[in-house]
Amino acid sequence: MIMGVSFGRGVFFHNRRVLACAEVKRGVIHVWAEPITPKTLGKIWWRVLLSLPWPYHLFHLAILLYLFFPVYGELHPLWLVLYAAGFHFIFPRRLKKFHGAEHKVFSYSGIKRLEAIQEIRQASIVNSGCSTNYVTYFFVSFLLALLFLPLGWSVLCGALGVIAGSLGQTYRPGWMKPFYRLSGFLQRHVTTMEPDRIHLETAIRSYQMFEHYRGKSA
Repeated sequence: MIMGVSFGRGVFFHNRRVLACAEVKRGVIHVWAEPITPKTLGKIWWRVLLSLPWPYHLFHLAILLYLFFPVYGELHPLWLVLYAAGFHFIFPRRLKKFHGAEHKVFSYSGIKRLEAIQEIRQASIVNSGCSTNYVTYFFVSFLLALLFLPLGWSVLCGALGVIAGSLGQTYRPGWMKPFYRLSGFLQRHVTTMEPDRIHLETAIRSYQMFEHYRGKSA
């Protein structure tokens, strides 16, 4: 199974064994691939973190400082959980474009190649396997529970909603259609944006590198 991860400078494609990345540095696309190891996972998260715009870093630093030096009362740790769960809703603009490019590469049924970039541009920006699905499961369950339960129990209901949604995807996909429609709406209007050529080319090159490296290491 091939999965994708977008970040502020590019796109990863991976399975359980190997990972490929294409990222933009000073306007130039760089590609690399390697087997998945703990070191590789560290490289992923380091790139994801550093690719965020400076206002995000400033905000995260302010949150950390407030945890240690609260001024107007302590910050409940569960609000940090909610912020992390809802980060899809506040993706930076550049990340949304890479996310959209990743989805279009997945949606295109032909061979992923640069010569087909215009056809890939026309592919759907909605991906049925997007992590936005899980965000949808969480917040639908959380918000419904919040009408009747305190914050802690509502967050727990959100987590249970993610588990139930995951099981539903596997065993009862027909029941999940309302959630898929909501997730599709969020993908179109909130968590992705129409990519420019640089974003599409980066995603295509990442996928090509993944296929090349997977075949080489098979």
